[in-house]
Amino acid sequence: MALVAGTVLLGASPLAQAQGHQKPKAVIDDWVWQHTENPYGPGDTDALAEGRRLYRATCYICHADTGSRGPNLRASKLDGQAFLKVVIHGRKGTQMPAWKGKLTEDEMWKILAFVKAPVGEP
Repeated sequence: MALVAGTVLLGASPLAQAQGHQKPKAVIDDWVWQHTENPYGPGDTDALAEGRRLYRATCYICHADTGSRGPNLRASKLDGQAFLKVVIHGRKGTQMPAWKGKLTEDEMWKILAFVKAPVGEP
């Protein structure tokens, strides 16, 4: 009873107190980067073609050409490692899955090169 009285006096419910003692849930970023920047530039037609193929096989179902269930990746402000972190870990609370272990880092960089390339390339 003393605990209940203390809770009432402080104005916090037992649920709020329990939530206050939980450790924050964070994604541990244990990815070991091979590249700090995209090694595949806009002139690398082979990488862009492979990025397009990979995009069609893995991303298109949700993102289509200009967004669908998922956002339009060509209009995304995310770039570089920030973009890849979403691909690697997914997005909690959304339908975006984690691709860690399913795509290599090089494949992810090629997808990003394709997404950031001007429309119509390759």
